[in-house]
Amino acid sequence: MEIRNATIESFLRSFAFSVLLSLSCAILAAPHAWALLQGFDVFELLHLAYNLTVALFFLIRTRPSIISMNLLHWTVALLTSFSGFFFIRKGLNSTAVLLVAGDTLIGVGVLFGLTAAIALGRSFDVFPALRQVETRYMYRIVRHPIYLSAMVLRLGYVLKNPSLYNVLLLMVVAVLYDRRAKYEEGILSQDGTYVDYLRQVRYRFVPGVY
Repeated sequence: MEIRNATIESFLRSFAFSVLLSLSCAILAAPHAWALLQGFDVFELLHLAYNLTVALFFLIRTRPSIISMNLLHWTVALLTSFSGFFFIRKGLNSTAVLLVAGDTLIGVGVLFGLTAAIALGRSFDVFPALRQVETRYMYRIVRHPIYLSAMVLRLGYVLKNPSLYNVLLLMVVAVLYDRRAKYEEGILSQDGTYVDYLRQVRYRFVPGVY
C-alpha cells in the first residue's frame, strides 16, 4: 500500500499530470471556442479565457511540497470542479428579471474567477496541496475567491434554469465547496505563513458573513 501511495503521489507531482490537467481544461475550452466561431458572445469569450488561463497555469504549476493523499479530499475536489455538468437546462420558465440577473451573475462569476486564477498563478491546482501561499489581491479579502466565483456562476445558471433539482443541487455544491476549502486549509496550515494568513483574513467566502 505504501509503495502504491508513493507511486500515485509521484504521478500527482509529475509534469505528465500537469499536462493531463492542462489538456482537460483545453477540452473544456473547445465548446466555447466553437460557439465564438458561430458568433461573438461575451460570456463564451470569458469562459474560453478562463479555461485557457487555467490550462496554462496547470502546465507551468509549481510542484507541491505536500499533497493530500486522502480519497475523500480528491472526491470532493473532483465533484465540485465538474459540478457544473450536473445542472439541467430549461427547468421552469424563467422571468426576464431572473434571466438578466442570471446572466449578470454568470458574467461576474467567470470574470472574478479569471482574475482570482491569475492572482493564484502557478499555485493553481485541483487537489489540496501545499505550495506558495497567495495573500495578495482578492485573497486579502476572502480566502477562497475562486470557489466563491464558481458558486456565483452556478447561482446565475440556476436563476436562468430554475427547478427544484437545480436549487437542491446548488445547495449541495455549496456545502461541498465549503468542505473542499476546509480540507485545503488543513493542508495549507502546515505552513506558518498560512496560519498567520488565517488570522488576518477571517472570511472564507463572503466578506463580513462567512
